[in-house]
Amino acid sequence: MADLALPDLSTPRSQVLLAIADDALISGHRASHWTGVAPSLEEDLAFSTIAQAGINHADLWYQLVLDGTVDDVSAGVDALGLGREPEAYRHAIVCERPPRDFAYTLARHWVLDRFEAIRLASLAASTDPEVAALSVKLLHEHRYHLEHAQLWFDRLVRGGDEAADRLRDGFTQVLPEALGLFEPVEDEDQAVADGLLPVGHARLRERWLESAAPLLEQAGLADLVPAVDAAVPDEAAFGRRGCHTDDFVVDVWPEMTRLYREHPGARW
Repeated sequence: MADLALPDLSTPRSQVLLAIADDALISGHRASHWTGVAPSLEEDLAFSTIAQAGINHADLWYQLVLDGTVDDVSAGVDALGLGREPEAYRHAIVCERPPRDFAYTLARHWVLDRFEAIRLASLAASTDPEVAALSVKLLHEHRYHLEHAQLWFDRLVRGGDEAADRLRDGFTQVLPEALGLFEPVEDEDQAVADGLLPVGHARLRERWLESAAPLLEQAGLADLVPAVDAAVPDEAAFGRRGCHTDDFVVDVWPEMTRLYREHPGARW
């Protein structure tokens, strides 16, 4: 990464785009852990596709971060996705948690995809034409993931007491950390003032709650909604400012970046 003239990653634009890209990369990496071990062949293929899409979307967002500053775009994307130290990643920590069981994965899938749909719809109005255009494109692709998540949500809600209890357990673990999806990035006020980010993360949370809370209430999960309606702590502990758990620092990051670090400049 040191050999590439990358753009300033501390700017409001870079911080916003890195948060989006890192969410996609890390959640995609975690989704890939179901490949070969999902409960059915259909879901094995589904989560492999979700993982592939997330990593591909991350690639596209990293290209916008580069903003034409490097001649070798592929090398620049690799440097951003695989060449940073753990504290330089801006994904929410809910993305980095291990898959645990399938109910937890489905609860996280539902939360993340509903959030991403709302974020992309907002970014479609960005004053940055490249950000707006990519958001519109990805929003069309994303609807299939959202449909898949909602299909499983409905299936478990109607699946009897055991299925509903497993879903509740999943959401009980996911929702408190889902609050981190709405943690502001560095210099977010400037990104909003510039129109790059049409609305801040606080407003995105309001929109997420408007969309998700009625469905959670209908599923008998209304008591869990306050976990996402709480105040985001000031200590920036949810990932957007680089604070991550051992699930990322000790598990995901070493695994994800190992080949890149051991074979600098390699091309496959």
